[in-house]
Amino acid sequence: MNVLAALALVPLFVAPAQTLRPLQIETQVAHQAAEPVAREWVGGVMGTTLEIRAIGPDAEALERAIAAAVAEIQRVEDLMTNWRPSPLEELNAAAGAGPQVVSREIVDVMQLVLEVSALTGGVFDVTYAAAGKLWDFKASPPRIPTKAQIAAALANVGYQRVRVDAALSTVEIPLHGRVGLGGIAKGYGVDRAMAVLMEHGIGHGMVNADGDLKALGRKFGAPWEIAIVHPRQRERVIAVIPVANTCVVTSGDYERFFELDGRRYHHILDPRTGMPSTGCMSATVVAPDAALADALATALCVLSPKAGLALAERSPRVEALLVDMAGEVHASRGLRARLEHVPTADAAPQ
Repeated sequence: MNVLAALALVPLFVAPAQTLRPLQIETQVAHQAAEPVAREWVGGVMGTTLEIRAIGPDAEALERAIAAAVAEIQRVEDLMTNWRPSPLEELNAAAGAGPQVVSREIVDVMQLVLEVSALTGGVFDVTYAAAGKLWDFKASPPRIPTKAQIAAALANVGYQRVRVDAALSTVEIPLHGRVGLGGIAKGYGVDRAMAVLMEHGIGHGMVNADGDLKALGRKFGAPWEIAIVHPRQRERVIAVIPVANTCVVTSGDYERFFELDGRRYHHILDPRTGMPSTGCMSATVVAPDAALADALATALCVLSPKAGLALAERSPRVEALLVDMAGEVHASRGLRARLEHVPTADAAPQ
């Protein structure tokens, strides 16, 4: 069974800690020991805002579970970051030195990204980082790589050049190559955080890393609801998606960007050109696992709406909601009925 098939069956497995705080619902029911209460944690991880909610009858057990889930996603960040020393950066430092023994976890994730790369025809490509390192979206004033720099970097982009040997637990990166897991690590961390909640006996909860969301069970008897907002008209809700035991991930050109001479340059790069993608403003993917949804949402921002919807339609248990570069909304068959749906007051925005 390949990694993508396994994902449909089993979930994949910095900031100072914040204070756990009760949700409003707890004040209404906390005096009834048998009634469920809720706990929520909000803090920073992976350069974004992380929110974890858990619902159950034992407040102390909820807090222990949430604390363990936060620690788990922080562990994933430490494993896969490109921004400081990490096992992933050690692997990059060994590019050209032959197969490198890595953890089984790195092998599993690398297998997944290579499968998604093949599935998307290379528009999702773990080796994009060879060109990605040229871009600094925090620089002031903004700097754009030269055509010569991009052309030189693109000579080292190509997921087919990476070798993974699961039996030996090795990964080989070619000389001058570089891998980055920025298009999947956050989703994978959400999967792992939810897995830890479940290991602690949590049956109802949500993990949301600023657009990478996984929902478990129900929210006091009702489905969790996710409001999808337009990337340019942030007050406009284009769909509300009820979810339970599934993931909703949104990627877009509004997350990290700068504008120069009237053009928007954003962090989702097209690995074929080394330049910011021009397929869609945003892509929302509903899928069983956040890692897969994260990777696909990245790819769908690169593809045209037509190609992106075709990819979603032929992928089992995957739905997509796309906003093209003109601001028009496109949805796969399973989501078309949700378009322009009026949200409930407590729908979580994406």
